[in-house]
Parts: sequence; structure tokens; C-alpha cells
Amino acid sequence: MDAFSQKLRLIYYEIFHQNIDEFTKAFIDDHKYKSQEQSRKEFFANRKTVLRRWLAKDISCTNDFKKSFSHYAIAKCNMQGKALFTLEDFQASDNILEFEARVEAYLRYQQRVHIKTDYQYIYMFNESHEFIYAYAIKEWRRGEGSEAHIILTYNEKEYKGTFTIRDDDNIFITLQIEEINLYLLFHDTHDNRSDYIVGVGMGYTSLDNKVPRAEKVLLAKKELKKEDIELQFILNETESVVAVENRFTLHTEELKISPLMKFSNTFSRYHTFFTRLIKNKFSQSFYYRLAFREFYAFHRLFERVVRHETYFINNYQRAFLEMLKTVENIGNVPLYIVTELTIDNLFLQYSPKDMETKERFFELSTFGIEICIIFVVERIDTIPKRAKNILELMKKAGIEVRLVERETIVHEVNSLDFFFIHLNEKREDRNFVMADPIRDNKDVFKLFVNEVTMDEYRTDYRLIYDESEKA
Repeated sequence: MDAFSQKLRLIYYEIFHQNIDEFTKAFIDDHKYKSQEQSRKEFFANRKTVLRRWLAKDISCTNDFKKSFSHYAIAKCNMQGKALFTLEDFQASDNILEFEARVEAYLRYQQRVHIKTDYQYIYMFNESHEFIYAYAIKEWRRGEGSEAHIILTYNEKEYKGTFTIRDDDNIFITLQIEEINLYLLFHDTHDNRSDYIVGVGMGYTSLDNKVPRAEKVLLAKKELKKEDIELQFILNETESVVAVENRFTLHTEELKISPLMKFSNTFSRYHTFFTRLIKNKFSQSFYYRLAFREFYAFHRLFERVVRHETYFINNYQRAFLEMLKTVENIGNVPLYIVTELTIDNLFLQYSPKDMETKERFFELSTFGIEICIIFVVERIDTIPKRAKNILELMKKAGIEVRLVERETIVHEVNSLDFFFIHLNEKREDRNFVMADPIRDNKDVFKLFVNEVTMDEYRTDYRLIYDESEKA
């Protein structure tokens, strides 16, 4: 049998497994296709017929083969960066053993995954240990179709998984780490300027292997430093998503979540990360340090809200305006206010923002809101004219205005500046008291929602009311 025919049959049986269509794609010269003379389907069918004859007969290398070889797909196949076959390999008559060895080597090579990029490491953040794990890809072997089997190592332990490259360039990896299955999805843009691509990992929490979670993961071409702050930023735990809502609703048909708790946990992780960021990158930058510390103050406030605890307010005017908006939305609720009538009192200010707040206050009656405001003064008979004018405007707006002298109450109550609403419905969660406690060292207002403290201030209000008189 001619060596050329042996080589064609060897490729047909060993490499293409007798798939005549795939074999034809490897030995067809598309440059000869002329659309005006025949259809693409007819052109392919004719070439398939020619190749069938070549496989059935004992022939030598034809002139047509020699002229078209550089255009064949088989000429573009490579192994380890070199051409798999050259024209000389097909023309030679005394190299059949070398040719067979080349085919066998190629088949062994095909058992290893061949992808355009060379990814060697998978990086993941372990939340329970607050540590970045680096899994080295030890080897990969081709499976069915575009799927491969991969072996990873970490601390001398081996883990197995599958690796699939899809037609849309998405890379899908399934891993089994300990007893947890992980599903990783990446999109490879074939950007050779980058040594890594970022993807999404989906799996379960390591605590009980039941709660679904998702987080960022990273596929790298080379080993990265786990201490690198940029890597920590990419993989930091603030971007993880844990689906635990169903665990709290086993005996109810309602869909309930705790968004405040979930965001509080996220903010807590941001704070932890910002602390690391200051230590590793911005230790000498006051600009960033101060901003991150301010974030910590917000995080602490949010934690108090989640736990339904008292929190501090520095901007009284803003808080008062938000209170007005709140009672407008509730409607038909009594509003009780005790405030010191000093020169700094909100109702004696004339900035545009203060005027807007006062105007909104005067219009509360249109929402069915009854207001009683008690002004604490040094002496009732020495109230300045400007203050008297404000009191008259309030009375005309249907507001109950009362006065009380400071010395008659200051030693018996918790605050001389507070306001609150009190709804009597069962388990009413809209009640609050906002106060500036007399004996508090900080010049800030506190917002209370616990029932014991609110009762204390309601008692104080009744005492102040009894000591006061109509303006």
C-alpha cells in the first residue's frame, strides 16, 4: 500500500474516528470555492466524494494535494507550538513509522486541554477564615467535547473538577472542595495584557453546606501575592451574597427578609476592609483615613438601628424636618414638643432652610395633626417681642402653645428639649422620643425607641404640662 494512502487512513481512523464530514473539513481548499458556479453544500459534497475515493484506493500524493495543502485545515494543526504535519511528511515514502509516532503523540497531547490562554491558579476568599485561598491547577485532561477534567492542589491536598470552554468564550468550572461543590463562571476576552480574569463563584456556606452563596473568584495565569491589597479588593467579602431568607420563613407563607440586618453585615465587612486598606495602602493619607473613619461612624449608627437601639443625632434642624415629614405620612396623630426658647431656637431662625421647616410645621394641621408645644423660658414676663410674635403665629395656626419657667422643672425631668408621638395601637412600632438629655455630657440629641425610656419622657411631659400655662 502506498505510504500516502496509509497516512490518510491513519488520520481518518485515529484522529477523526471515521467522521467523514470532519475529515473533509480538514482536507478542503476553500479558496477553490466559486459561489457563482455551485452552492457551498454542493462544493463540500464533491470534495467528500473525492476523499472517499482517496481512502478507498491505493494512491500517491496528487498534484492537487500539493498545490492546496497550505490551505487545508490539517496544515494549520499544531502540537506544542509546531506544525503537526508538513507537506513533506505526506510526500515522503519512507517515514510511515515516524508518521504513526507523530499521530500517537498528537492523540496523547489532545488528552490535555488545549486553550488559548494558560490559566494556572484559582483564587477564592474564604469568609469564615478571612483568608484568600490559592488553588494551583496541577493538570487538565480532555473529556467529552469541550469539557476537561482538572486536578487542583492546595496544601498538598488534591481536588478534582471539570473545566469547560463554551462557544461564547465563557469558561465554566465545577470543583469539589472538601464536601462542597463550587460552580465558577468566567468570561475570557482573550486579553493577553491581563494575567487574570474575574468571575463569579456559586456554592454553599462552609458551615453546613446548605445555604447558597455567591462571591467573586479569580482565574490567573501566574501566581499572585495573596497579601496584595488589590487582590483583596477584588475578592473582598463585601461582595458576597448569601441566600438565607428561606431559613427564617419555614412556618409562614409570607416572603420575609431582613434587609437592614443584611446591609449591616455588609457595612461591617466594609469597615473591616477599610481598616486593612488604611494599614496597607493609605496609612499616610489623612484624606482617606478620615473618610474611612467617618464611614465607621455611619456603620456604628446603622448597627444600632438594626438592633433597635438608641442612636445620636448632631443636626437638630434636619432631624426636626424629617420628623415633620414622618408625621405628615402618618396623619391624625398628636405631636408633643418641649423646647427651650433661647436665641438659638429653631423657630427664631430665618435661613431659607429654617423658614421652610417652620412653614411645614404650621401646615401640619392640614394632615389632621394636633400639636402641643411647651416653651421653656427663664421668666414668662420677660419673653422678647420677636418670640411673642412667633407664639402668636402658632396659636393662629391652631397649635396649642404653653410656657413654663425653667427653674420649676429643671431638677425633676430628664430633658428640656424633646419631642415625641405616642400611638396607642398594640405593638406600635412608630413611636419614638427624640431628646437632648440634661445630664448627658455630649451636646447631641438621642433618638429613643425602647418602651421604658419613652415612658419616662411621657411622664416628664405630663409633669412639665402641669407646671406650664397657656401663652
